[in-house]
Amino acid sequence: MKSITVRAPATIANLGPGFDIFALALEHPYIELTMRLTDKDSVAFKLDGCHEDIPGKPEENCAGLAVIEMMKRIQRKTGVLIEPHKTISVGAGLGSTGACAAASVFALNRLLGLDLKGNQMIEMASKGEIASGSVAHADNVAGAMLGGFVIVKSYNPIDVLRIDVPEVPIVIGVMKKKQRTTRTSIPKSMDLALVKEQLSLCSLVVHAIMKEDIEELGKAINNDYISEPVRSQSIPGYKGIKQKLLDSGAFGCNVSGGGLSIFAICEQDRKADVAETMKEALVQESIAGEIIITRASNDGIREITSE
Repeated sequence: MKSITVRAPATIANLGPGFDIFALALEHPYIELTMRLTDKDSVAFKLDGCHEDIPGKPEENCAGLAVIEMMKRIQRKTGVLIEPHKTISVGAGLGSTGACAAASVFALNRLLGLDLKGNQMIEMASKGEIASGSVAHADNVAGAMLGGFVIVKSYNPIDVLRIDVPEVPIVIGVMKKKQRTTRTSIPKSMDLALVKEQLSLCSLVVHAIMKEDIEELGKAINNDYISEPVRSQSIPGYKGIKQKLLDSGAFGCNVSGGGLSIFAICEQDRKADVAETMKEALVQESIAGEIIITRASNDGIREITSE
């Protein structure tokens, strides 16, 4: 095999209270990425068909950095040409960098016939996230790699638990952040009373998914004391938008991943109403944002074609 094209889903990391621990794969949007083996003994990119502004230097690109890390781990240097075809907005908190990093590691594993396991590939791919957020975090890459709902049980070593998800309807107001990352603004400590509330919310998220209870899941993701207070500050009128979404029938909503997109969970027959409310609320705040109606997906990265 000399060439492979793979598809990796967008993800909602944190999923409310699960900072750096939870992620949920989405049916769409997704990225497709083609990787070809070359004889140039280097990592290169072909960006002609990519409409997003992403770095062409491997060390500054999440996919490139992940592949470099992978080659160090396997102690093998191989020339590759990576051609991403993005449909996930960069800088919107939907895991675009994680999807590309995970897809590149997955693709190279297939091309070289390495038979690496999930946790091994997730750990390598997580290093690619350093290129965008200065920190190796595994939630997005794990969600993209495995699909479904993932829990990062351990970071040293990486150990991820995957759980099948029910059909959870999700409406997303896609917004891009101006800064590269908001991670440095997250507080390093919090009050013990809030820690207990956060742990309770995380437990409810897992319980709701296991029970396939969409209403309970919506309520569980509706609050967060770590990421939401910081990242929502960059969204004009966030509290008002959130209340309007809840009033329109959403069970819960929050900031997606690193922001600034807002996601809402609702019943199947309320998707259109919630989407229209999201659209009107963003317009009222003079926010230019795309509205996406999607759902949770159990599909992780998969091969599309190879030759």
